[in-house]
Amino acid sequence: MFKLYRLTDLIINLCRWPAAILLLLSIPILLQTYGYFNYATFKFYSFFGGIALFVATVIFAGTESRQSLQIVAHELTHSFFALLTLHSVHHIRLNPDGTGGSMQLMGGNWLIILAPYFFPLFAFFYMLIMPYIYSLVESVWILHGILGYLTAYYWATVISQIHPQQTDIIRSGYIFSAIIILAMNLYMTGCIFAYNNNLWHGLTLYHKTLYKLGLKDLHYILNLIA
Repeated sequence: MFKLYRLTDLIINLCRWPAAILLLLSIPILLQTYGYFNYATFKFYSFFGGIALFVATVIFAGTESRQSLQIVAHELTHSFFALLTLHSVHHIRLNPDGTGGSMQLMGGNWLIILAPYFFPLFAFFYMLIMPYIYSLVESVWILHGILGYLTAYYWATVISQIHPQQTDIIRSGYIFSAIIILAMNLYMTGCIFAYNNNLWHGLTLYHKTLYKLGLKDLHYILNLIA
């Protein structure tokens, strides 16, 4: 019997290198957008304060519980993207020695495999509820601090889990993985910065900026070809 996840796997895997090439070409545009943010605001001061708090906890607190939670976040992100692409997750397992984990599903695609290396799962779910909390608290700077903390946690998780022996990266290929992870992390971080600046409206403006810069670069390339 035909399974719908097979269709999504086929489409996503066919888009493998077109997506990589598009993201590779987008890197200069993504870097350019970082110059458009106004970092001298209380929102960003609070955001960077949250990052500093995370760094302090890494320095002064133990690492075992943090590493275990990073493994949980890793496997949950695999599972989240599996569900988004219409797969059924049969189980999630963590190694007793804390060295890693695994999840089982039928089929699979590169988006599921590489998602933990570019998608800030905890920050994403926090961003979904942050606007509702905004109206309930007086000291909203705390909310931006929490977002900064979760973002730093996400960065630390990605950095700690990228290495040449990482099976997900080996399965996807080093060159392909490098392009996807680099470009998508630039994009996701830009999204977080934009959201921190003005919540969902900031995210909308960020994508409009990406679109305009992309059209500008495309127009420039076409003029060179003509």
